[in-house]
Amino acid sequence: MSGSALAIVGRKETIMPFLATGAKVVYAQKGECVKIVEDLISEGTKIILFTEEFIDELDDVLMRYRTETTPCLIPIPTGRGKTKLAIERIRDVIKRAVGADVFLEEK
Repeated sequence: MSGSALAIVGRKETIMPFLATGAKVVYAQKGECVKIVEDLISEGTKIILFTEEFIDELDDVLMRYRTETTPCLIPIPTGRGKTKLAIERIRDVIKRAVGADVFLEEK
């Protein structure tokens, strides 16, 4: 496995700022995301962040790897669309990694 440790997948205008992080940035359009993510997984990418607009498209892939340690597939909330779902998925990943819910609940 010679893949990079981290990749970010999404629309160019949304993920372009991630170029500054040194992570592998892959631009995707609707209908391309499943192939791109599966290619990244086969290359050995450990952590794949993707914009939340692709959650529905990646549903089968997310279900297939939900109990695996790697790859870790994490949606990025973009402020448009299913923000609450993306935030809850990130919260769940952190809760499993840390062993406790570290987010404060707003009352």
